Amino acid sequence: MWNERNKALMLQSQKGIGLIEIIIAMLIFGVGIMAAIRTLPDSNTATTRARNLTVATNLAQEKIEELMALPYNNADLSAGNHNDPLNPLEIHYTRTWNVTNNVPVTGMKRITVTVSYESASKDNSVTLNTYLTSRR
Repeated sequence: MWNERNKALMLQSQKGIGLIEIIIAMLIFGVGIMAAIRTLPDSNTATTRARNLTVATNLAQEKIEELMALPYNNADLSAGNHNDPLNPLEIHYTRTWNVTNNVPVTGMKRITVTVSYESASKDNSVTLNTYLTSRR
């Protein structure tokens, strides 16, 4: 008897989903999709910026490692500005380096490698510094 009464109450409370509920659900879903679509251009810009910075940093680090492996009196380590003969690298990256003698002390060279690239953002270059000593 108790089970039959509960079954009757349950059948009365299950009316199903109405048209109004479906329209409201579709409206909420549509607003969510539109918000997600509006973030895509910003996301794409941020991804491109991060990729450019990563490639530029890797190219600068690669050049520093090449220069550190050279003998102290190599022509590429002479004082002044130097351009990479392979410019532009990876289609649109330009790599240069500057060598300053006797900085910060006598017998040392400061090497500054700069990789720049075309970009709409203000940060369109990466600069890395290192020091090289004649005593290695």
